[in-house]
Amino acid sequence: MQITGGKYNSRKIKTPEYDNIKPTLSKTRQGIFNTLSSLISDFEGKVFIDMFSGSGIMGLEALSRGFKVICFEKDKKTAFAIKETYKTLNLLPELYFGDAVKNIQKLSVKADVIFIDPPYDSDLYEKSLDVIKNNNIIISNSIVVLEHLENRTINTFGFEIIKTKNYGNKQITYLRLL
Repeated sequence: MQITGGKYNSRKIKTPEYDNIKPTLSKTRQGIFNTLSSLISDFEGKVFIDMFSGSGIMGLEALSRGFKVICFEKDKKTAFAIKETYKTLNLLPELYFGDAVKNIQKLSVKADVIFIDPPYDSDLYEKSLDVIKNNNIIISNSIVVLEHLENRTINTFGFEIIKTKNYGNKQITYLRLL
């Protein structure tokens, strides 16, 4: 796998190959950041939160493009693999180990972008949106990006859908607070 844009463009990244990890495909990652660039004028110094980091590739893509990145990962083995991946680029991730839905509430920074890609069959989409909305984690023009299966219905809890895009059987949904 390789980073698709920014400072680390084309750098090959070894991602962990565990059953519980489903890295976002390169075409999808490029599409996400192209869409974000049309919604946000400049990424430099903006805060990107990856709530369910898995392979860590979304955080690396964001970091490569100038975002300040905060990652959450619940699985200890996967969190260690993310640290090792960042180390290959001489980077130290701001990585929080544990339940993202519980731990995101403890952050003192406000996110400009939050990426939510939990296990597809979980109720973590709704739980994440609920905690984001009710805990002052975002500002009025922040963007929440959901990666989910195309046929999945998600209760968006007072967020407005600003765009959706399909990539095969996956859908990317972009939200803002109403």
